[in-house]
Amino acid sequence: MESVNTELSANTVDVAPGELPFDATLLFKALQYQLLVAIEYCHDLAPNESVWIEVSGDVTVPGITQTEVKYYTDNLTDSHANFWNTVKNWMHKSFSRTSFRRLVLLTTQEFGARSELKGWNERTPAERLEVMENIFASSRAAANKRAAKQEIKVAEHESETTKPTKSLSLQQYVMDPVRRDQLMEVLERMHITTGAADLKQSIHNYQRRFLTMIRPSKCQQFIDDFLGFIWSYKLLSDGWQITQQDFSTKFTELTRQYIKHPDTFPQIDTTALKTTINVEQIKPMLFARKITEFNGEKHLKKAALHRLVAETVISELLTDGVLFKPELDGYMQNHLVQHQFLRERAILDCSELTSQVELEKKSEIFYLERNSTDVAPFCGMDHTRIEFRNGIYHLLAGEESEDEDVQFHWRLW
Repeated sequence: MESVNTELSANTVDVAPGELPFDATLLFKALQYQLLVAIEYCHDLAPNESVWIEVSGDVTVPGITQTEVKYYTDNLTDSHANFWNTVKNWMHKSFSRTSFRRLVLLTTQEFGARSELKGWNERTPAERLEVMENIFASSRAAANKRAAKQEIKVAEHESETTKPTKSLSLQQYVMDPVRRDQLMEVLERMHITTGAADLKQSIHNYQRRFLTMIRPSKCQQFIDDFLGFIWSYKLLSDGWQITQQDFSTKFTELTRQYIKHPDTFPQIDTTALKTTINVEQIKPMLFARKITEFNGEKHLKKAALHRLVAETVISELLTDGVLFKPELDGYMQNHLVQHQFLRERAILDCSELTSQVELEKKSEIFYLERNSTDVAPFCGMDHTRIEFRNGIYHLLAGEESEDEDVQFHWRLW
């Protein structure tokens, strides 16, 4: 069976001078579209059922539905290869068409303005056959006219020869009386879905239908993670099968991770955040200057990363309505008060020290101890990251205030 078709002949584009006459992004969009269709099918699986991709065709639920997915922008005309080639594939001797209840051609295309295929789903198999015979007859008549013109050209010593068009060749194969039984088995089950939403709209529709419990800023990430799961080596190596159990497990995992009111602390890609840090740019910032007070320059990059983690999480949770400012203020205030008490105690332990070098060393030890202590859960979320809590420290250290009672310091003098 053929996979999703993205040939540019069906989607003509203008190419600027020097550019290649194809766009690989069309292929990836079509593949994403196919996988999104597969995910939607997964939601309707019963226990012990599976969705297969690229096994019996584009998207298959064994014993129930086989779907061919076409991501095209032109019209589905009577002679369009998407129709005839799909029927031809389903007629193949190795395809077990009678094992399915429905054979579905799903396409983003609309029927052509004068297409006889309109109303396909309301017709009986015999009526569908009649429509195809009419189309085939028209195609042959047009081919005969071209052949007659070609004979005139040959008579005038022109060397061109006439070959059947690709469309006519497909129609000749499909309509051959020798294969009529196979064709009727297809027509008894065939359903055409035209005007399917494009990729962008399909993602929007999926979010609205299935992801209402997910934080708005994480809906696309949810879908991206699911597509990544489907692309995983494990699924591909097992024949690209998604079982109902595998689907349910992954959907539950991602829901728990991105739900609007999570019990578990959000995951953060610290590797990506780290690449955005420039130590020289952060040195003038107040939180960084408070670290360099005890000659802690070597800690600056990690401190900046932790601060960025805290900023990122807070921004996302506030945007999605998971977190409200009074909750954040309360969490930060508790850490400020606790830190101030522990710092006053550490200062007492240094009361007999007179060497600035020793005071700086004690301050660095205090810094490391504070950054390594157990983490108080943020808003009741399990597994609150230590990087986040340390980032809260650096946010507090970066706040300007003339009131010494609300100042956050690392130095023990």
